Amino acid sequence: MSDMWNSVAPGWDEGAQFVDEHLAVATEALLDATGVGAGDGVLALAAGPGGAGLAAAERVGPSGSVVLSDAAAEMVAIAARRASAQPRVSTAVFDQSAIAAEDGHFDAVISRHGLMFAENGGGAVREATRVLRPGGRYAAMTWGPRDMNPWLGLVLDAVGEQFGVPFPPPNVRGPFSLDDAPLLASTLKEGGLVDVQTEAIETPMHAASLEAWWERVPKLAGPLAIALAGMESDVREEIAQRALSAGANASRREGDQIVFAGLVLIGSGHAPSG
Repeated sequence: MSDMWNSVAPGWDEGAQFVDEHLAVATEALLDATGVGAGDGVLALAAGPGGAGLAAAERVGPSGSVVLSDAAAEMVAIAARRASAQPRVSTAVFDQSAIAAEDGHFDAVISRHGLMFAENGGGAVREATRVLRPGGRYAAMTWGPRDMNPWLGLVLDAVGEQFGVPFPPPNVRGPFSLDDAPLLASTLKEGGLVDVQTEAIETPMHAASLEAWWERVPKLAGPLAIALAGMESDVREEIAQRALSAGANASRREGDQIVFAGLVLIGSGHAPSG
């Protein structure tokens, strides 16, 4: 899995600011769910280019600290560069299922669109719970239902329709593997968290045009970016035209941009107090 995300790191580097802007409101809700504040020690798991952790750094202030971690070293390198002017932010390379930290080390653990890719979601949450202090809080953001995120779902559908099979395949952890609030809540409870809650946040995606949307999104979808890169150019063009046609029906015009619907889920809870 880390090799896959390493290979798409350049696309995430290019799109990091866009992703942070797209998810700005939802990221604040993620941090609210963990109560991140001045002086806290925060761990961002599967952090990619580090956007959610950098937002947390604004809250913890000079007396707090944030660790940006990811299993993909190339992603961590991007996060480190983006955080280079912030001495309270450090980086580390490890998987969310094997956290290199002692028990009870952090006040809060956050995961923005990482938990849904864990092979064992409950196990990954259990590992996060281990490194939380008693009563410390955890929150994960996942994509909501596929039909509520046509900006991404239609791109995946275009590939699936091209080959007559679902994409990603049913046995592969994809972006919509935790798109159901009860399933997300049960995963957090399985990981040992208590007082688990979920909420849904609208995250509409804006783009300058349909072509700009198609140019950007596949670069951010790890398995899709790799799959498209390995296809013949005429096959890629057929997929693009299918996606653009579907996107024209699913988007709306707003001023000089187009807008797609979007929705994320935020699940949160805290470690047992003792």
